[in-house]
Amino acid sequence: MTTLPWYDRIPRTRIYLKLPEIIGGLAGVISGAEVGEERVGTFEQAFAGMMGVGQAVAEPYARIALYHVVMALNLPAGSEIIMTPITIHDIVNVLLIAGLKPVFVDIDPQTYQMDPDRLLQAITPKTRAVLVTHLFGLATDMDHIQSLCRQHGLVLLEDGSHAYNAAWKGRKLGTFGDAGFFSLSSLKAVSTGYGGMVITREPGLAEGVRQQARQLPAVAKKHLWAIIFRNLILNLATHPVFFSWSTFPLVRWISDRSPETIRKMQTDNPHVLRLRELPASWLWKFNDVQAGLGLECLSRVQGWDEKRRQNAQILLERLGGVARDRLPRLLEGSHNVFWRFPFRAPEGAGFRRFMARRGVDLTTTLLPCCSSMPIFADIGRETPHAQRAVREVHFLPVHPTIHPDRIHQQAEIVLEFLKHTPHG
Repeated sequence: MTTLPWYDRIPRTRIYLKLPEIIGGLAGVISGAEVGEERVGTFEQAFAGMMGVGQAVAEPYARIALYHVVMALNLPAGSEIIMTPITIHDIVNVLLIAGLKPVFVDIDPQTYQMDPDRLLQAITPKTRAVLVTHLFGLATDMDHIQSLCRQHGLVLLEDGSHAYNAAWKGRKLGTFGDAGFFSLSSLKAVSTGYGGMVITREPGLAEGVRQQARQLPAVAKKHLWAIIFRNLILNLATHPVFFSWSTFPLVRWISDRSPETIRKMQTDNPHVLRLRELPASWLWKFNDVQAGLGLECLSRVQGWDEKRRQNAQILLERLGGVARDRLPRLLEGSHNVFWRFPFRAPEGAGFRRFMARRGVDLTTTLLPCCSSMPIFADIGRETPHAQRAVREVHFLPVHPTIHPDRIHQQAEIVLEFLKHTPHG
């Protein structure tokens, strides 16, 4: 029986900011000086350069990035925007606040991405835009989707929050549409503690977004401090030594006694709301402290992407022979960065408990299926593949700081699970 060493358990994820960087950010907030914006332009230019586009605008959140984009586009009230349903619920909220009508289309059950055929079927005379979310850092056929949008005169937007440096036929995801936007939150490959980014090749659209961003108030130091302090706690809790000695025993204890507790805390929050206006807590200017953190991440993001891809390749090779139907289908022409490595395990809590007992902490996606959320009942649709993915898809850890030997051991543990399950 394969079990990881007690001193080197695998956490479900790690944040990409390093501990000294986080401490430096905290020091910058509490130094007493005003939090400025002088480095923000440098970070925007570096981000635009990484993506190969001309324009980038930093925002407080990805959801505000999207809101500013659709407002700058000045789409008619009531316009339909086609989207996949697996996303944070506040992405739907900001579209509704902007006066648009989200139209959910189901995902491809094997790629977990927007299916061009379902997209075509959902287009109506009221459709004005398509929002593609590149889930888990995997690519779909963007040539096909881009062609459909051009044929029908639709705006194409991309949520690349999971997909830094992922590409389709050599072109980076997030650059196919009229605009792309990204999350810069704690767990993303480029993190600024919290934040968002808009990219576009259209100077006019970029200026429309920038004008809105300029009108935001300066961030409250207390708010910024809380954001960065949260990153400090996450870094410590998932640090290999602290995680193995402290965090993991607690996670395992909970998983043994109440395996659904952590997942429900993260994905079934009963306090999510249908919003009528943007909360003031979302509206503040991106700042120098965040820009400094982002520049540190940008300096190493490509190397870490490649290490994550190498770890994912180990799992693909080790598991492909006996569990191909549980692995994602990767399209020819796709360059996938595996921000998360999806593995279908309908056994649910039984699978998570088995892995935890052998030293691997993992989880399902924390994103809901918005098309079936009660708060969006008036725009809800049946999307069975998305609903199934939210229930069954688990993420095998492939973070770049995990040594390949541990990835091999993780694969061996999964294979042992499959030997003892009727679905294996």
